[in-house]
Amino acid sequence: MKIRTLLIASLLSAGAAAWLPAAAEDDAALGQRLFDVMSRNNPQVLPGRRINHAKGELYNGTFTAAPAAASLSTAPHLQGGPVPMVIRFSNSGGTLTVQDRAEPVHGMAMTFQLPDGGSTDLMCINVPVFVTATPEEFIAFNEAVQASPPGSPSPTAAQRYISGHPATQRFVALLKPMPQSFGTASYFPIHAYRMTNAAGETRNVRWQIVPEGGDVSRTPEDAAASAPDALFDEMRERVARGPVAFRLRVQAAEPGDPTNDSTIAWPESRRIVDLGRILVTAAVPNSAEAEKPIGFLPGKALPGLEPSDDPFFAARAAVYAVAFGKRNP
Repeated sequence: MKIRTLLIASLLSAGAAAWLPAAAEDDAALGQRLFDVMSRNNPQVLPGRRINHAKGELYNGTFTAAPAAASLSTAPHLQGGPVPMVIRFSNSGGTLTVQDRAEPVHGMAMTFQLPDGGSTDLMCINVPVFVTATPEEFIAFNEAVQASPPGSPSPTAAQRYISGHPATQRFVALLKPMPQSFGTASYFPIHAYRMTNAAGETRNVRWQIVPEGGDVSRTPEDAAASAPDALFDEMRERVARGPVAFRLRVQAAEPGDPTNDSTIAWPESRRIVDLGRILVTAAVPNSAEAEKPIGFLPGKALPGLEPSDDPFFAARAAVYAVAFGKRNP
């Protein structure tokens, strides 16, 4: 497995909203460190482009909650009525020219546009866990990769890092073949959240976004023969034929399931609750320009929905504040 595969798998540079509150001083310093290390990975990032998941396209959509959603949370988008969405599909990596078959990590970021004019976001990858448990480990991992250029004697710094970190090994093991479509892959926001219902009952959950048509991958031969922009071309054509449907689900934690470590998957035996249906309905015209002022932030709190104690929430808010400012000076 190429080390670059792991490097580009991060979500830590998909942008931030201009309204981000100021981070605490320590978080702000950590955010700058994260931005700096990601910048060294991608020294030729184009102005106005994301430093990671740079290659992406926007779609409009809707979400309609299932009856079970309101039993878990009072969040406004989970009460039953259709909610407009903005959805961005992407490849990991910092360049616009990356071939779709070359990157195993793909993203689906989404904004639910709430009735009161607010919004809430989920940022997902097609892997159910993350590559490191803490932001500091993520910096160390990237530094090890950067210390391992092509031709480095084995074991490289990156190989030594991976061999000493079981969490990173788990991430590598869960990488999937190239999907048939962005619309035939499952996506995971990876972090735990807390949901509270009208009775005051709180549950820890993890989200899942599952294609109604099932997970479908390309064969190795089909992937090798695919065009550089195959996934993006296919998704535009697919949506032009009709809405592409996903189910929004949550996995409910049981006592002892970790909520502060996104490298550890919860057991598959945990209860799954279907929260409703996402429909991807139309490609956004001139997506490259339309997406520049759009940011996604996974740690927004709402009545009935808030982030868990995962340390990446604060770090992501801090690094997005830096990244958004760089993209929109």
